[in-house]
Amino acid sequence: MSADPLAFESKALEGDLSSASDRLRLDVASHFQKMSSQASLGVVIPSYCSTHLSRVLLALRELPAEEIVVVDSSPDEPQLDGFSVHLRHLGERVSAATARNIGAKNVSTDYILFLDSDVLLSNQAREVIAEILESADADVVCGLYQNDPRENGSVEGLQNAVLRHRLSGVRNPSAVMGSSSHMLVRRDVFEQIGGFNPEIDSYEDFEFSARCIKSGFSVEVDTRLAAVHLKKFSVVSLLQDYIRKSCKSILVRGRYPLVFKGLKMNLGVAVAGSWVAAILLPLVLLGVTLRPNAGIVDVGVILGLFIYYLVTSQKIFSDARIGVKIVAFIVWPLIAWSTATGTLAGMTILFGKKVKNLFQSLLDWIRLVLRIVIRRGMPVQIVHYVTARCNLRCEHCFYKETLDAPNPGEMSLETLEKTMSEIGPVLWYSLAGGEPFLRNDLTDIIGLVQKRCRPKVFSFPTNGWFVERTFSQTLRSLQRMDRGNLILFFSLDGPEEIHDAIRGENSYARVIKCFERLRPLQRLYPNLYLNVVTTVTPDNASVMPEFVSDVLKDLNPNALSINLFRYHSLNHPPIPVEVIDAYEEATSKYADYLTHGDLDYYGFFGKKVLAIKEVVQKELILDVARNDTFVTPCTAGSLSYVINEDGSVAACEILESKQNLGQLSGTQRSGLPLSGEQSEGAEVVVALGTKPSTGNGSDSNGEASFRSLIRSEQAKELRSWIRDTECRCTYECAMSTNTLFSWPLARSTYFRVFRNLVTR
Repeated sequence: MSADPLAFESKALEGDLSSASDRLRLDVASHFQKMSSQASLGVVIPSYCSTHLSRVLLALRELPAEEIVVVDSSPDEPQLDGFSVHLRHLGERVSAATARNIGAKNVSTDYILFLDSDVLLSNQAREVIAEILESADADVVCGLYQNDPRENGSVEGLQNAVLRHRLSGVRNPSAVMGSSSHMLVRRDVFEQIGGFNPEIDSYEDFEFSARCIKSGFSVEVDTRLAAVHLKKFSVVSLLQDYIRKSCKSILVRGRYPLVFKGLKMNLGVAVAGSWVAAILLPLVLLGVTLRPNAGIVDVGVILGLFIYYLVTSQKIFSDARIGVKIVAFIVWPLIAWSTATGTLAGMTILFGKKVKNLFQSLLDWIRLVLRIVIRRGMPVQIVHYVTARCNLRCEHCFYKETLDAPNPGEMSLETLEKTMSEIGPVLWYSLAGGEPFLRNDLTDIIGLVQKRCRPKVFSFPTNGWFVERTFSQTLRSLQRMDRGNLILFFSLDGPEEIHDAIRGENSYARVIKCFERLRPLQRLYPNLYLNVVTTVTPDNASVMPEFVSDVLKDLNPNALSINLFRYHSLNHPPIPVEVIDAYEEATSKYADYLTHGDLDYYGFFGKKVLAIKEVVQKELILDVARNDTFVTPCTAGSLSYVINEDGSVAACEILESKQNLGQLSGTQRSGLPLSGEQSEGAEVVVALGTKPSTGNGSDSNGEASFRSLIRSEQAKELRSWIRDTECRCTYECAMSTNTLFSWPLARSTYFRVFRNLVTR
C-alpha cells in the first residue's frame, strides 16, 4: 500500500473520501475477510476527559475487532453515538492500569489491543495487527509513535524521536520494554501474569513488560506498528513530564526490585551519553568561568563535550525533520537536566521511605517488647476470622455444623480500619475463615492490616479451590505491601483419595493447581511464602507420616505446619491414641527434614530456629494430648486475641461464646451463607447493613472499641480465669506466642536454639 498511513483518517473525518481512499477501504476490508481462521481481537481504551476519543474510534473501523470497550473515568459520560462500542463509565478517576484491567475483564477475545484515547493507528499498523492475528504466535507486541506534520509540532517530534530510539534501539529480547499506548497482548498471557499493576500510576507499562519477560513470555517492539500521538506538548510540559516519569521510574524499580532485576531500560549509548554530556557541559563552562586562568585544556574539554553532545544527540534525531533537530539541539540539555532532577528526586524519596520504614520498624519493635514485658492486654498476635462462609464442608472443621446457619455478618472496611488503628503493630496477623478468599475485598483488608498493624508475619489459610481468585488477590496484596512477609497455608490432609474424602471431590487437584499457580510469583516477590498445613485426624492418621515425606519431596513448600486434631471445646473426650502416635511420627519426620533438608527460603540460622520451634511445639502438644497436663501459662487474652467475622472479640477460639469480651461497634456486612459449589469467576455478593454492638466495654463515646474491650473488667477477669484454672488445649492457635513468650517454656526454647547452633 502506497497511501499515506494517516490519509484515510483525515479524509474520513472531513467527510471527503476520494476514490483512492475508497479503494483502500475495500482492499483492507477484503484482506480481513479472507482471514477466517485468524485469532479474535478486542480493543480496550482507557479514557479521561479525552477530546480525541471519537477520532480514535473512527480509525478503528478498519480493524477486525469483535469487541471494543471504552473505560471512561471522566465526571461526565462521553457521547459515543454512532460507534459500536461497549462503554464502561466509572464516574470517578482511576489509574490507566486499573481502567485497562477493567476493560480486559469485559472482552473475551484471543488478543487484546490496549490503545490510549489520544493515539491514532496507521493503516500500516492495522496490517501488522492482521498479520499477528493470522499467525497467533506473538505474546506481547508494542508499537512506536510516528511523526505527522499535520498533528505533531517540533516538540512532539522531539519526544517521538526519543521514544522511538529508546524502545527500538536495543534489540536484546531480555531488555525490551514496551509502551502501553498501543500494545497487543495475547489474552492468556495477560491473565497469566495478572494484568497491569493498579498500585502504580506511571511506568505501569514497563512494569507489565518486565513481569511478562520474567515469566517467560516475549515482548516485541514492531516498528511497523505505528501510530500518531495526538497529545500536545509545550517545552515546559515536556520537561515536567521527564521529571515526573524519571522520578516514578526510580520509585517503581525500587519498590519491585526483583521484577526489574537483570533487565536493562533501553537507554542506549546515544541517549545515556548525550545526557551525561549535556549535564557536564554547563558544569564545566561554569567552572571555567569562575577560574581566572583557564587554559587550552579547559577549552579542549569544553569542545570535546560539545562535539560529543552534538554527535550523540543528533544521532537520536537523525530521521527527524530539520525543525525537530533545531529544537532538539536547544532543548536536549534541558531534558537531560530534567531527567537528572527527576532521578535525584526519586532516589531521595526512595531513600526517605526506607529511612522512615526503618525508624517506624524500630519504634514498632520497642512497642512490641513493652507489650511482651508489661502484659497489660495489648496483643502481639491476632487471629481474625474475616468470614464464616466456606464452599467446602470438611469433616474435622470446627464450624462444619454452623456453616449453613444464617450469616452472622462480616465487619466492614470502615470498622476494620478503626479496629486496626487501635491494635497497632503486631508480630503475627492471621486472616482465617471460612475461606478468606470468598471476601471480594480481601485485598483491601490486607492493605488495611498492613498499613495499620504492620505485621512482621501476615498469614492466612486457604483450601485452594478458587485458583484464579487466589492468584489475583495474592498478587494485588503483594503489589501493595512494602514490608513484612505474606504466608499462604494450603490445606492438604492426605493423598488425593483421602483428602477428597475429607474435603470434597476434586479439592486435592484444585489445591495443587492453586499452589503451582502461585509459585512463579516467588521469583518476583521475595516476601511470599507458600506453606502447607495438614491436620492429623482419625481419617488420615494411618497415612500421615508417609504423606508428610511425600509433600516435602514432591511439592517442596517453604514450610509445613502439622496440627493435631482437637475438639472445639475444653471439655472433650480423649484424643484417639492412634491419632496422637501418627502426629508424633509425622512431626518427627518434619523436624528431621528441617535439620538436614533443603528449605529454599531459610538460611542456616532460620532452619535451626524453625527446627527447634517445631520440636518444642511437638513436645508441648504431645504432653497436653497424652496426659491432659498443664504445661505453661497460656498467652491468650494477654498477648493474643481472636476477632470473629461478626466483630466479636475473644481471648481464644475454643472458649465458650459467653466468655467473649464483647462485640466491636460499627457497620457490618450481612448476607446469605454460601452453599454448594461456587464457580471460579463468580462474585460473592453481600448486602450492607448495620448490626448494633453487644459488647460490655465502651470508649468515651459509649461505643465498644477493641481497646475498651480488652481493658474491660470482663477481660481482666478472663485473664485471671485462664491463669488460675491452668486453662489448656493443644495450643496451635497461639503456638508462637506460647512457645516464645511464656517464660518457663521460652527459657528452654532459647537455650535449645543456642545449643543447637553451637554444637551443630
